[in-house]
Amino acid sequence: MNNFSPLRDKKILIGVSGGVAAYKAAILARLFIKNGANVRVVMTPAAEKFVGALTFEALAGNLVLREGAERWDAGLSHIGYAKWADILVVAPATANTIAKLAGGIADNLLLQTALACAAPKILAPAANDEMLAKPAIKRAVTSLIDDGFVIAGAEIGELACGDTGEGRMAEPEKIVALAARVLSARDFWRDRLVIVSGGASIEKIDSVRGVTNFSSGKMAAAMAIAAYIFGAKAVFIGNTTNQELSNQNLPIKYISARSVAEFDENLRSQIANNKGKKAVLIMAAAISDYAPENIAQGKLKKNDIGDRFNLTLTKTKDILLNLPKDDIFCVGFKAETDQNSARENAQKMLKEKGLNAVCLNVIGASGVEFGGDRTKIEFFGKNNYIFEGEKRSVAYEILTALENEA
Repeated sequence: MNNFSPLRDKKILIGVSGGVAAYKAAILARLFIKNGANVRVVMTPAAEKFVGALTFEALAGNLVLREGAERWDAGLSHIGYAKWADILVVAPATANTIAKLAGGIADNLLLQTALACAAPKILAPAANDEMLAKPAIKRAVTSLIDDGFVIAGAEIGELACGDTGEGRMAEPEKIVALAARVLSARDFWRDRLVIVSGGASIEKIDSVRGVTNFSSGKMAAAMAIAAYIFGAKAVFIGNTTNQELSNQNLPIKYISARSVAEFDENLRSQIANNKGKKAVLIMAAAISDYAPENIAQGKLKKNDIGDRFNLTLTKTKDILLNLPKDDIFCVGFKAETDQNSARENAQKMLKEKGLNAVCLNVIGASGVEFGGDRTKIEFFGKNNYIFEGEKRSVAYEILTALENEA
């Protein structure tokens, strides 16, 4: 399989209206380009008072569609740009722009382009919270949703006017992911619950120490993000040290779990509460095989312990073996260090634990490091594959393979 990137070669048209958040549109354009997209921009006259067209032309390498600059002979027109786009992203969308879009008013080039555009559309509101809260604007947003617009909801924070409220434009990273989701959602994954466990479990020795491992949770986070991009209802269950998801600011449900018991309890709860399509469980967490037999209260003092510290460990519950699997499609991750026995152990895991697929990671193979940004996965199921590259890219390939397995 070829490496998949949801925005590669996509044609993104950004509509910029006149608000202070217009500067974020420049960041947004840059992020789309970094993700392999082609970007064009259409601006309102008010937007040009905040950010110059030259900024976007330098970033995107394309002429900006703006008042007085239409060139019908060169395709630089509201019709030409509307037909070119795979998706239109209006960011920021002021209260004025929102109201006019809902009313079908087309008195500037951005509105004319939106009216002529048949591609999917995302709206990222940005205004004073009182303005966005007015009934007329709320009705306009509802009307736009009914017309097929996807809303990147305004966020709570300090506004340009100094007030604090729900009026900040969604962060560019969130809008980029939402655009990727709109363009890449697949019927199989759409609204399907995907539960991803990730990171290292921690079993307490005392109040400040624990038995754990070096798992970073990066691959699990990549799986959860990829599931969201493909249209799933993604849930991430992992320890609180994982930053991969919080940095993305995505609507992925995060459930904190540290001990084996906490992982088990939360996994069972999510599986039991699923009411939609058959859920997919991606068990990528590195779960402790052993835990301290006794947990000390408070902090153990070395002066009280002496020169040797003997720790008695007992075997933990095998979560993956014991989970009910009738209503889930279950995928296990397996980390090995011995290349000679790794494949045999992965196939043994597939059979003995009643899984649908196993993703094998041989640590050290092909220069892949534990906790790094790259990985090499050998996929075992009805079909076998090998995926290698950046973890985000490999995550999409794994989900595509799972879709073919189900």
